[in-house]
Amino acid sequence: MIKKGNLVMLADDRWKVPGALSAIKYFHRIQKNYSGKPMLVIEVFEKEQTSGVTLAGNQTIVVFVDGHKHAFSSTLLKVISEEKD
Repeated sequence: MIKKGNLVMLADDRWKVPGALSAIKYFHRIQKNYSGKPMLVIEVFEKEQTSGVTLAGNQTIVVFVDGHKHAFSSTLLKVISEEKD
């Protein structure tokens, strides 16, 4: 699970890109801009489903990268270093 203070990177080595052209363009754009760059997690938000049930691993992660904030789904990221308590 991704937590505030972790260092993360794109998990683009395990992506399965959907077939829609707009999705392919989106994945290629974020891969070009952020692949291989370490990112510091500054906020983690749980996403609730319409039924009110929160699913594990369904988070919005706000990271600091290249001098600005960017939000990603937790499914697109992998932890490379965890903050020690």
